[in-house]
Amino acid sequence: MKEYKISGNGNINVSKSAKIGNDVQFIFQSPGNISIGDYCSIGDGVKFICSGGDIFIDDWTTLHDNCLVLSGEYVKIGEHCWFGQNSVIDGSGGISIGRGVRVGMYSQLWSHVAAGEQIEGCTLFGRRPVDIGDDVWLVGSCIVASGVTLGKRTVALIGSNITKSFPPNAVIAGSPAQEKSNLSFYKDISLDEKWDLLKEWMQAYCVDGGLMLDVTEDFLHVRNEKSTDGGEVVFSKYKDGAMDMRLKSLSTVCCVEDKTYNKKFSELEYKVLKFLSGNKARFNKLGE
Repeated sequence: MKEYKISGNGNINVSKSAKIGNDVQFIFQSPGNISIGDYCSIGDGVKFICSGGDIFIDDWTTLHDNCLVLSGEYVKIGEHCWFGQNSVIDGSGGISIGRGVRVGMYSQLWSHVAAGEQIEGCTLFGRRPVDIGDDVWLVGSCIVASGVTLGKRTVALIGSNITKSFPPNAVIAGSPAQEKSNLSFYKDISLDEKWDLLKEWMQAYCVDGGLMLDVTEDFLHVRNEKSTDGGEVVFSKYKDGAMDMRLKSLSTVCCVEDKTYNKKFSELEYKVLKFLSGNKARFNKLGE
């Protein structure tokens, strides 16, 4: 049974496979719900403050030491996200963060602004939702203002002060941040090229880890003959092949074509997907 520092009245649901550091605090200023998914990692000194809105953190997401998560409306964080130490995630006005988002240390994502007295006419007061698309990367020490939407695969270079929305695939920098139309950090890659990369990575990983690897034209089978839980991880190049394999096998089956996998909670599943999930390939749970 994990022990946490809990203040106030609220519901906490932490997966048994999540890793929780020291001095993590869950503070409920108003009743709410906090959910932390499978294989998540929460660092030392992370603080969750819930003032009415729910907090949902999906599988494989990491919050490093001393991050601060605030929820007034809601906080929704997708799979495979990563937040560097001392980052601030503010859901006072609501914040939705997609899959595979990377946020460098000391960054701040704000969905509200409040400064001088309203009774004296100060207009710096408001709450507007923030929407961060899949695979956005805030390189480090970035600030996102309330009401901002960042499209899929936007890259914000270090120190960006983001005060307006940007479309997918933008590269931005500066204060205030502006688009750098001459920069791009993605290239088109075919399914055959993806499959070749995966084979190369898994061949090296299995040699280093003492694992067995069987390779056919459209499947990779990874096994650990010393495993006590009998887990096997299978990679299928195509969706149809993955579907068939899932119906007739008890293994974890990952599909390269649609980037899904079916959770079996084996030790090998965790190790293999953890190895890939850094910056190689991130598989999302089936049905999402």
